[in-house]
Amino acid sequence: MLISHRHRFAYFVVPKCASATLRQSLAPFADIGWPVTNYQQHMTLADFARTDLAAKVEGYFRFTFVRNPYDRLYSGYLQDRHAGENYGRWIKAKKPIFDVIGDDFPRYFREYVQKADIVSDWRWICFCPMSEFAYADGRNVLDFVGHAETLETDLSALGERLGLQIAKAPDENVRRGHCTVRPKYLPHYDRETIAAVNRLYADDFTRFGYDMVDPDDVPAVTP
Repeated sequence: MLISHRHRFAYFVVPKCASATLRQSLAPFADIGWPVTNYQQHMTLADFARTDLAAKVEGYFRFTFVRNPYDRLYSGYLQDRHAGENYGRWIKAKKPIFDVIGDDFPRYFREYVQKADIVSDWRWICFCPMSEFAYADGRNVLDFVGHAETLETDLSALGERLGLQIAKAPDENVRRGHCTVRPKYLPHYDRETIAAVNRLYADDFTRFGYDMVDPDDVPAVTP
């Protein structure tokens, strides 16, 4: 979470959706930001409702940013691999998996992500559906949803809605273009994994305007 009591906004931080850039860009206006001490960095709407923050930010402008699911999920895999080699509890949670499967994203997704509690288990937060940060009872309850692919434009639009001059922090990893541009990480997928993502994240594709890839359009196995 990133919250400004001065400017009355709350940013629901979806992991692997340009969140580092957004946190830096919004930091001058934030009262609760990063590092987070009393609250989770990535807090779904359900998690949020169970905290004392819910009442404190009643009526605040609420927003998030999303990303093409295929790119986001592969980025989450890279994050898990990095964290599993470098950070405390992540080493315990993830290193045993990668010691078994090595650098094999399709296997990681099919044998582990699909079987995990991706909504509630902190170990799988990078794979939590984006809808969990924006939708409640099938309804979008946020005031604004931006896209990582059009970050600069959408950040400017957000600033206009908030009445703030938001300067985008530098980020070499943000790919610009329309949100339906073919995902850059698609070569890391095979046909079975595409089909699995399409099933598991169907709501994310529909709700946030991303096109599904036809599994028949990708190789049966990764190179």
